Amino acid sequence: MEKQRIGTKLGIRIGLLIFALLPADIVFSQSFSEMHSLQVVSQDSVIYSGKESLFMLIIPSVKPSDVQVETPSLPADVSFISMRRTDYVENGVQSGTKIDLWLTFRTAKEFSLLPLKIKVRNRSYSIRFNDITVVQDPSTLAPCFIIMFDNGTEVNNTRWIDKSLFTVSAGDKIRFTVFVQYAVQVMKFEWTVPKDALFTKIRTYEITEGKPRGKESFSERIPVGRFEWQPLASGTAALPEIHFTATAYNGSRTVLSCPGMHITVLPSEKKTAPRAESDDSYFAYAFTEAAKAETDKVHMAISEADCEELALLRVKERHSFFQRKAAAERRAFEKKIGLTEGQKEPDAPLSFFLLAAAVICALFTVVFFFQKKRKFAFIGVAAVCILFPCTFVFVMKLSALYGVFKGGCIHSVPDESSGCVTLMDKGQRVRIEEVTGKWMYVQYGSIGGWISSSSVIIIK
Repeated sequence: MEKQRIGTKLGIRIGLLIFALLPADIVFSQSFSEMHSLQVVSQDSVIYSGKESLFMLIIPSVKPSDVQVETPSLPADVSFISMRRTDYVENGVQSGTKIDLWLTFRTAKEFSLLPLKIKVRNRSYSIRFNDITVVQDPSTLAPCFIIMFDNGTEVNNTRWIDKSLFTVSAGDKIRFTVFVQYAVQVMKFEWTVPKDALFTKIRTYEITEGKPRGKESFSERIPVGRFEWQPLASGTAALPEIHFTATAYNGSRTVLSCPGMHITVLPSEKKTAPRAESDDSYFAYAFTEAAKAETDKVHMAISEADCEELALLRVKERHSFFQRKAAAERRAFEKKIGLTEGQKEPDAPLSFFLLAAAVICALFTVVFFFQKKRKFAFIGVAAVCILFPCTFVFVMKLSALYGVFKGGCIHSVPDESSGCVTLMDKGQRVRIEEVTGKWMYVQYGSIGGWISSSSVIIIK
């Protein structure tokens, strides 16, 4: 009986011990199966060479005190910076262990790192890294000029192509977008109208306003401008001359221009307007297309002489007794050189006429009061009350100083090395707010900035 009682107690104790250990084994076996699915994952969307990159491993349902991590074994061009082991908190509850690793990759390429060696409750595991692709740090690269044609052809200023890029027929419209890469700012965005071609600016983008994009570097392409190019003569046509000044991430400035490549233009197969049999030129086609596209804004080469002529026409408009004729002459010239219709000039003769009329009415009103002709005196007061405000408005408009801008950069401060607020085309009418030495502060719509005095023709 005694032996039987001792055996029973021993069996109960062993059963209780097995029961107590069973949940822990089950939990641990679940953790063991989960460990093989874990990965060390990069926390950066893009990994740049030469910069620290954060990698993270999350081990669920395990306390940090139960985890030991070995220093990773890395290739020669990868450096281990530091490592941190902390609680992993999810929804305010401690849910496991988080391991952060900081690494630096010195070269741009794809990496396959050896698994990370860890121990959880004294059991060893090898946790693999996810696939790693390292790209070169944009802050170390020079700005790049890129042209992307709508037909899929792409060229840039770092890769030369000797052969013709593609073939079109004379009169075909070619659309393309200019991009810049590895740049924080674009200034002095200019282009020259190609020979024997129509060239239209469709739009320019925000980066051309001259505002820096910030110090953080990115590798994506930034659109600068979009154009339509229409070669009119058969043969070999060089790409349009487009250039701008780009500021790199390190602060250096580089003048970038369209790569000197070409396309092949075949004789047009389209039927144009009737012409003489001996006329082999495609300019008849150009005029036909121009008539069809009256609303297109075609950028023509506006010279300084055109700006001077426009300033003279505005002076004439300002001092004409009959402004309508002078204004029509000025608008016709603006249309001829490819400018949109500008604002009308204040009427100087009308301003002086209103001023004289207001003074005369005031004098007659005083005389009528002294002669006690109250009826006429009150009429005079009413006339003065109408004339003087109108005169004040006209005189204020006339006293404002305006000029015709010869084109270029508007600076934020009166200094050639300062940032460019925006680029402005030639022939624009600007209001001159202040003159300091050889600099003028001008206002054009909602944009204000400093320009050189020599770049403005005063409208007197």
